[in-house]
Amino acid sequence: MIRRVLGPLLALGLALAAPAGAAADDIDGLLHALQLTVLPGGQPPAFALPAVDGAKVGLADHKGKVVLVYFWATWCPYCRRELPVGVERISRERKAQPFTVLAVNIEEPRDLVASWVKGAGLTMPVLLDYDGAVARDYRVTATPTIYLIGRDGRLVARAAGTREWDGPAGRALLDALIAAPPK
Repeated sequence: MIRRVLGPLLALGLALAAPAGAAADDIDGLLHALQLTVLPGGQPPAFALPAVDGAKVGLADHKGKVVLVYFWATWCPYCRRELPVGVERISRERKAQPFTVLAVNIEEPRDLVASWVKGAGLTMPVLLDYDGAVARDYRVTATPTIYLIGRDGRLVARAAGTREWDGPAGRALLDALIAAPPK
């Protein structure tokens, strides 16, 4: 309980104290507050997948943006709660910013996913990992699992389970990552 309250408050304090171009220490503090696993900054596995709307979308299409890759399934109760509310909200709010969410559905048929996406009112790109190859490349073992990729195209962090992306700590982290210029 204390951790859930103090983590976001600490992150909010860091965000308010940070200058416009957040330093790496600020980002590290925010990652810690959200209990994300910091990654060594390597290149993420490349992928291009069919989207529910028929387009083909790849990670390379989003160079220069912060990318939140959200691995999920329609049968996952946590995904069903988090995706259409918090994740969709940040996706819509940040449309004009160098930020995108790629919601990668794992091993489900297009018709099922398309029906769920329509009912949930999702507007972000929803991609279909029919055979689970991309999920395996990212070593996904639970849903939801997210990966954050910085504007420089390098891995920033990973998390299994839900996070409050539209809460103070989540917003502060995304603001800091977006403020960090691509290299």
